[in-house]
Amino acid sequence: MEGTLKVRAVLENIPVAMAFIVEAARQAGFDEKAVGQIEISVDEACANVVDHAYEGMPPGPMEVSFRQNDLGLIITVRDWGHEFDIDRVRVPDVTAPLEERELGGLGLFFMRQLMDSLEYRPDPELGNELVMVKRLRRHE
Repeated sequence: MEGTLKVRAVLENIPVAMAFIVEAARQAGFDEKAVGQIEISVDEACANVVDHAYEGMPPGPMEVSFRQNDLGLIITVRDWGHEFDIDRVRVPDVTAPLEERELGGLGLFFMRQLMDSLEYRPDPELGNELVMVKRLRRHE
């Protein structure tokens, strides 16, 4: 099972992208807890594209795709905007008091916590690609 959705990278298309992936996750057999984790991760990834990828230019395309394999679901969020250096985002100190925390970085933190793997690959021609994997845990 696989599919691709391509929309403009604007705020009102984030729920469309999330619904597309949530439906795929349910069809793949994930329980509601895992579906919720996938939904949060896709929401954060798409919000990052909308907020940052096309900063200073008109909104461009955002592509959300999924592919199921024997292990689970591979979700890709792609844009053709500005390249992002994922390694420059510091891990937030979630134990610090709210007033002492730096702004930003929580979305990436949540994605790393909720998904089994996360990989970002910038490419000027193929697009900037965030690949997230969620393993399907089968009950025995």
